Amino acid sequence: MVLASMGNMKATEESFVRAEIQGQTGLLTLTRDKALNALNRSMYHQLVSALQMWRDDPAITQVVIRSQLAKAFCAGGDIKEVREAALGGRQDEIRDAFGTEYSMNAIIARYPKPYVAIMNGIVMGGGMGLSVHGSYRVVTETTQMAMPETAIGFFTDIGASYFLPRVTRGAGSSTDDDAARHESLAVARYLGLSGARINGADAIALGLADTYIDSADVDAFVDTVLADGVDAATSSYAKQAPESELVGRWDEIVATYGADGFEEVVRNAGSDLDGMSPTSLARVFELLQRGAQDDDVVSCLRRELRMAEDTAVGHDFIEGVRAMVVDKDKNPQWEPATVAEVDMARIRDVADQESDLPISV
Repeated sequence: MVLASMGNMKATEESFVRAEIQGQTGLLTLTRDKALNALNRSMYHQLVSALQMWRDDPAITQVVIRSQLAKAFCAGGDIKEVREAALGGRQDEIRDAFGTEYSMNAIIARYPKPYVAIMNGIVMGGGMGLSVHGSYRVVTETTQMAMPETAIGFFTDIGASYFLPRVTRGAGSSTDDDAARHESLAVARYLGLSGARINGADAIALGLADTYIDSADVDAFVDTVLADGVDAATSSYAKQAPESELVGRWDEIVATYGADGFEEVVRNAGSDLDGMSPTSLARVFELLQRGAQDDDVVSCLRRELRMAEDTAVGHDFIEGVRAMVVDKDKNPQWEPATVAEVDMARIRDVADQESDLPISV
């Protein structure tokens, strides 16, 4: 069964989300192949509609989300669409895009049924929001994850201010004491400030994924989930993840990113942060500080929504998307150009605020 007319789609808009019911499973398939499943406003609304419908339907016992494209689960949000809205002064569209996306992240984080994300290939930005908050997160040897927003004048959003400060030093590790929490925050800064890529083995070790399978087994894994449930699929196809290269560098990363002050962290990071927006680096630093102390993912998302409303209409986001995505000259002109010139008081003021999510979770 295929669900139609989902979300706030106009008649002329193409659907890039295939929502089907197979037995007792709600199956979501991302089909925007040419854009590596970059999520636009229409897709957010379609995904939210399906998730709400299936959450409240007692006949649906689980949800699976995957991509029809082997090389990418989801490359993030459609930042060109947001930039065009900002240039056109359409702040209502900006609020709708981020508000709906973050509401979707919150719905996934609090989903009462198994939510199985097949995270093969590229999983970046909004793609992590679609997957990391879920209850069953499946990676392969092709998985490449990152939060690369500081390179485009944005910041690590989609609830990353909640889940990045909770990364672990190896599968099964915890962040129960102050020392472990300090180390996790330092590694979160590395991932959020630098946009470093991690693979499936790293994701398992960091607690950002649960199950490692071969990419050749993805279709069979999904078929088994549909027929017998996720536990049966995991039993049949899960394997030991390779050793994590990132965990092998854990102490080095903590030493580099573990300082108390923002400017000291940036100075210690050196070339890791070359070319990044200074203002974006400050936004990420402040949000991670607050997220590390906030035990509510929804509160973190509300804080990020307020920051997104402020960031999307600012110079660095508009300029960063121009340089990296539109004109592709790779030469953004940041304002201000240095960390020392960033108005930290203003960024802290915005980070202290929250905006209500527009959709009930």
